[in-house]
Amino acid sequence: MEAALILANIAVIAAVLIGLGLTLVGLPGNLLIFFSAAGYGFWDGFVHVDGRFLLLLFGALLLGEAVEFVAGALGAKRKKASLRAMAASTVGGIAGAVMGTAFVPVIGSIAGAVLGAFGASYVAEYSKTGDREQAERVARSVAAGLLLGTLFKLAVGVGMAISVIWRLTWS
Repeated sequence: MEAALILANIAVIAAVLIGLGLTLVGLPGNLLIFFSAAGYGFWDGFVHVDGRFLLLLFGALLLGEAVEFVAGALGAKRKKASLRAMAASTVGGIAGAVMGTAFVPVIGSIAGAVLGAFGASYVAEYSKTGDREQAERVARSVAAGLLLGTLFKLAVGVGMAISVIWRLTWS
């Protein structure tokens, strides 16, 4: 077996796993998975990872991003969240995911993202409206939307990762 092929496969697998980790903490990890597949396709002469496959991967990537964005936005909009609360939920979600990952990878990432988004949106909404009940309604809705969107995007990422790894050739 050719050493370059083995190294290329290991690099793609590592990049795909890093991509899944990035997706867990709210960063664009699915994009890394896509670019890893595209790079492998280029390296392989688009034999095993062809243009059609890359187009399907790109469609999955866009679907995951769109659902994540829409779920979070709909969660916030449902309870008439302020722009400040929506922005704070994004920052809080990423910060919470990073901190949660440090404690318990995977589960801590998701729980940290949800708790971070909840806390940040609560504080932001309360500081704007002064209404604790409104702030709690907004925070709950933002957290639920974020959780659903993140889980969907992660499921898309896992599907992308499996399909990319499946396409790797070892001989």
